Amino acid sequence: MDLIKLRYFYTTAKFENVSLAAKELSISQPALSKAITNLESELEMDLFFRSGKRISLNENGKFLFKRAERIFSEVRHLERGLEERRGEGSGNLSIVTTLPYTFTNIIDQFFNEYPNVKYQQVPLSKENLQQFTENGKFDVCITTEEIHNPNVEWVPLFEEEIFLTVPKSYKETKTGTINLLDFNHLRFIGLTKQYSFRQFTDQYCKSIGYTPIYQVEVEEATTILQLVKNGRGAAFTPETAVNLYDSKLKHLKIENKKFTRTIGLLKHRYLYPTKISEAFVEHCHHYFQEYNKDK
Repeated sequence: MDLIKLRYFYTTAKFENVSLAAKELSISQPALSKAITNLESELEMDLFFRSGKRISLNENGKFLFKRAERIFSEVRHLERGLEERRGEGSGNLSIVTTLPYTFTNIIDQFFNEYPNVKYQQVPLSKENLQQFTENGKFDVCITTEEIHNPNVEWVPLFEEEIFLTVPKSYKETKTGTINLLDFNHLRFIGLTKQYSFRQFTDQYCKSIGYTPIYQVEVEEATTILQLVKNGRGAAFTPETAVNLYDSKLKHLKIENKKFTRTIGLLKHRYLYPTKISEAFVEHCHHYFQEYNKDK
């Protein structure tokens, strides 16, 4: 089996349609069908279920497709490595994360050293995480959830505290700390329930017997502190975001019990790391080391 035949199979499997795959590959449909048939003969096994124009992978095909994804991911990484050697200090960097404040600050500083790199932030969805762990589709994942997968390495970077953020006009700001159980009247602003940070804070509140009342639920984290600043309610805020709108807000230490989470990154164990991705990982370590010093 050669890479051309494997590419034909892989593309056909992705589209589950020979006509669309042929168009993507810029070959004729009969030529692609013949190539797939020849591959199945060579392997002495069928790879697809066929029903008219539609095809789908059988168990043999699923086995081959999963491994083909790894092979072509490795080819992409090799191409990127060669491209990187041609243009020092340039290239692409894709980062899977849902930490907007942390991502913004880290990238902003990394720009100073690598102004010619093209950056892409990728949302931390189940599908993107699977693409990262299984195929190394993206360079680095920054997350607060430790992932157990033999393909990736979890590297803890920073344990951050979660604060309750209120407008400075609130009477609760006088002491600098708060017992949540004493303030059932608070109205909260937060992310909707499908976000991991909301699930994390809800779980903490449940563990201490507190039920926050959400008056506003949003899809964009950067909206939350703006609304709190305007006096619309209170919010749970990670430590790495407490410097925003500082003159208008007060971040209160929660007394009930320890309320922290760990920020870490995931690196792929088996795929070629580019110089840019290695430099970014080193930058993340340095960023949080300096952050700890400044606390």
